[in-house]
Amino acid sequence: MSNRNYNVFFNTHTVSGIVISVALYIIFFTGAFALFKDEIASWEEGKHSKNIAREHIDYDFLLKKLSKNYHLTSRDIRFYLGDKNDEIYVLAYPAKDTVNIPNEAKYQNYQAINIHTGETASYVEKYSLGEFLYRLHFFTQIPTIGIYLAGFVSLFFLFAIVTGVIVHWKKIISNFYQFNPKIALKRVWTDAHTALGIIGLPFQFMYAVTATYFCLSLFVLLPANFLYGGDQTKLMNDLRPDRKTYEWAAETNKTLPSVNEFVKENTNRWSHFNPTYVLIKNYGGTNMKYFLIGELDHKERFLSSGMVIYDLETNKTSVIRNPNESKYTDDVQLSLGRLHYGNFGGIAVKVIYFVLALITCFVIITGVLIWIEARNKKSMTLKQRLYTAKIGHIYLAICLSLYPVTALFFLIVKLLPEAYQTQKMSILYTWFFVVWLLATLFFRFKRDNYFTNKTTLLAGAILGFLIPIVNGVVSNNWVWNTYKAKQFGILTVDLLWIAISITALFIYLKIKPEVKTKSAFTKHPIDYKNRKKLLAEEAKKAAQTTEKNKLLKDKNHIPMRTKISILWIFLAIGWIVHHIYGLFNIYYNETLVMEGATGEAPIVHHLYRILFEGMCLLFGLLTIELSKKWFKITSLVWASIAGLYNVYHFFEAILHEANNISEIFMLLLVAIASIFLIINIYKWIKD
Repeated sequence: MSNRNYNVFFNTHTVSGIVISVALYIIFFTGAFALFKDEIASWEEGKHSKNIAREHIDYDFLLKKLSKNYHLTSRDIRFYLGDKNDEIYVLAYPAKDTVNIPNEAKYQNYQAINIHTGETASYVEKYSLGEFLYRLHFFTQIPTIGIYLAGFVSLFFLFAIVTGVIVHWKKIISNFYQFNPKIALKRVWTDAHTALGIIGLPFQFMYAVTATYFCLSLFVLLPANFLYGGDQTKLMNDLRPDRKTYEWAAETNKTLPSVNEFVKENTNRWSHFNPTYVLIKNYGGTNMKYFLIGELDHKERFLSSGMVIYDLETNKTSVIRNPNESKYTDDVQLSLGRLHYGNFGGIAVKVIYFVLALITCFVIITGVLIWIEARNKKSMTLKQRLYTAKIGHIYLAICLSLYPVTALFFLIVKLLPEAYQTQKMSILYTWFFVVWLLATLFFRFKRDNYFTNKTTLLAGAILGFLIPIVNGVVSNNWVWNTYKAKQFGILTVDLLWIAISITALFIYLKIKPEVKTKSAFTKHPIDYKNRKKLLAEEAKKAAQTTEKNKLLKDKNHIPMRTKISILWIFLAIGWIVHHIYGLFNIYYNETLVMEGATGEAPIVHHLYRILFEGMCLLFGLLTIELSKKWFKITSLVWASIAGLYNVYHFFEAILHEANNISEIFMLLLVAIASIFLIINIYKWIKD
């Protein structure tokens, strides 16, 4: 690979990685917990599930219960069956028959319902920390654009993965085996980044692709829309036949067939078939339809989607999708969903996903640390180093503080009084971000990545160990009790926190103060107390350097010492010319002989010429070689004396020799040169 191509890929990898690092860390960290969203909800509630198979749920009973409080006729109803929980979710779409209906039937209704008691609770009332982390996983807390932001982060992550593999391709194997935590810190982070990045590479690539698809599906479907000639309805009917809507005809007078019988009969149609959704279209109408959607056990077939429809109007049951047969459009979407959510292979696969997600978090952090270490060099300006350090402090403060804050809120939601259990959504939306912000600000202005790392690990470990203890005290769901009761969802959450806490504590104990000495920030520390003064000095030097460079590039620029030397010589020549001009009048019969002349020049005249002409030439000569401060000051003093004399001589000539215009002009030039000389010597001293 050419150096140019290498630099292009390297810079693409670095820039894309740094830009998305914080958002990507949040996505993976919260996504790791989002894998256990249902388990976390069960853990929070603390009630044991009876693990009822979905085909044994009494749907007729649930519909009867719902009809007492809600107008169901002409509505489409969808049951989200979940995985053997005692509560499922039901979505009732707005009624299609808008004549003489209550106001609530005009709006969509989404709520949880207990399969044993038929008691309902709104989405807000049943909101859990698992749901919160799941939503944070793709930034839905940011209205409208949140999910698209997550999608573009995933897309840039894909760029970072591909360019990272290209950049590290030749040294992937060597770096994997040469990992040595005792060498320079930048090398440690680089080797760890490469080694762990390779371990999680397939997982990360899969997540980058699937997340981009799910979050940016709007853009993915645009090309498909052209294939259907802009007919979006037909496109969606092919992709999601269960989302197809049917016009309302009229209310039926017949007795509604049992949903229970429909579900049981068609669940048994295929061996190991597990229902996931039960849908009712146009409830209570003459053209009412029952839908049963499900899939085979993952042990039987990885990709399997089955759909059966019963049509009341024709009294016929139709198999729309046989789970034992492959269908491209269904299998592609199903494969993306299964790979992304890890909903195959049970708890074991989710745990593997969880570990790989946390490894990816470590890869992200090491990538940031590599960038920080690489940019903290003596060759960098203080402003650049401060900027790099600031980015590092902010990034690590945001990312690393998320761990103890998450652990803290597991404790908070468990310890919430009963009166506040239905207000968890507002509590989480407010206080989770407030506490996270405060923790971020604390670590950011602490300006010590070593301290941030150690403190968050220790705090997270302590809080993590408290989670199963608090769960046992509050709900009596001690680890041994949940194991005996086969409440593996609750047990999984406790065991995960125990494992995370042990790992965090182990890493905390392994990170010794010696590690800090390997950091470039220890080798080249930044004096934060005097940073304003240092920045001002650096700015001044930079301005001077810029000015010097500018002057060097200026073809008309004369260096200061050269200019001063020329001015000294100009003064000397000016006086010499002045004396020559004094001889000018001999051509007009003016005598040259001075009164009282003896034929020998007095010594004072020699001294006069030495002091003015000779000294100017001497200072001009010495300026070329000397630049000491004493010499500069001496030059300024003598230039000032000479300047005063020249100005005096100029005005004297005007008063007494007004007709000698040429001599006066020469004296004017000498006076001006003296002024220029004084100004330039003064600047020379200042510089």
